[in-house]
Amino acid sequence: MMHTLEFDSLYLEFDLRTVLSSVYMKCQTGNVIGLLGRNGSGKSCLMKIVFGSMGADHKSIRIDGQYYPGNSLKETRITYLPQENFIPPFLTLKEALSLYHIQAQELIQHFPEFENFLNLKSVQLSGGYRRLAEVLMILKTPSWFSILDEPFSGLMPVHIETLREIIHHEKQKKGIIVTDHFYRHIMGMSDQLYVLSNGQTYPITDPDQLIGLGYLVDETDGLKNN
Repeated sequence: MMHTLEFDSLYLEFDLRTVLSSVYMKCQTGNVIGLLGRNGSGKSCLMKIVFGSMGADHKSIRIDGQYYPGNSLKETRITYLPQENFIPPFLTLKEALSLYHIQAQELIQHFPEFENFLNLKSVQLSGGYRRLAEVLMILKTPSWFSILDEPFSGLMPVHIETLREIIHHEKQKKGIIVTDHFYRHIMGMSDQLYVLSNGQTYPITDPDQLIGLGYLVDETDGLKNN
């Protein structure tokens, strides 16, 4: 069954500075929606508001046309990967997986080395493997939508490629919204791309728009702008 997540009319202000003012995004199950934006543009705030872990001055968030207020979305229809680590440092990887009702084999089948990490506390894992485990936990947890904030951060290139394949597979069961400073990866995997600039979201249909919106200096720019 297809489900649709839409949000608009989000308004957020910090210290008289408008962070979000004219936002519209739509994500359907079966799609990966990419979100790009320079540092400080409000991408993480936007994702937290949609998930329900952050308030806003005004918002309208709907699933299948039904309005969902506050944090009623938590752990029901939407799962969220924050930038910061969320597995408590005192839990072993095996214990953390159990809390999310995920079988260890779901990680091991993609990354066999995790079999050696199951009894390690999360704080004992390298930053890259800890991040990888958290991304997989969010993706594998049953939900209609998953929001991923910087999922590729700290990962080895070979792991990024495998993770992109996993995201492509998981989108068959859910809708996925993802942002990362590796913008070429985001562009290559997204069914629809948006840029957040000056508090507004802009749908991207041509890569040249990234230049016009100030995200890239020119089409050969290799800078990591968000």
